[in-house]
Amino acid sequence: MIVGLVAYFVVVGLDKADKIASTIGVVLAALALGGPYLLPPQKNGNAPAPTMVVEGSGSATATGGGRANTGVQHRGDDSGAQVRSSGDARADGPGSNANTGVQRLN
Repeated sequence: MIVGLVAYFVVVGLDKADKIASTIGVVLAALALGGPYLLPPQKNGNAPAPTMVVEGSGSATATGGGRANTGVQHRGDDSGAQVRSSGDARADGPGSNANTGVQRLN
């Protein structure tokens, strides 16, 4: 492709080749400057590291309307949380809540 482009520039002459190359350069520069504003943002490309990490948590069992948590429990959704290799969660009875993962509170 490059050889063909060089051959084309030799055939059309240096003056016209210079103008074409300048035009191509301006178009590429404009695309490079405008690209970040025209393309959709990347998701999870540069995601910050989670602020809360739980690893190897045990089992959580809640009975009779109780609550059990061996994971991460926090308010809001602005901070990152990650749970790896969590245990089993078991809730037995009305109103019981067992969590070994991430639980966001309102």
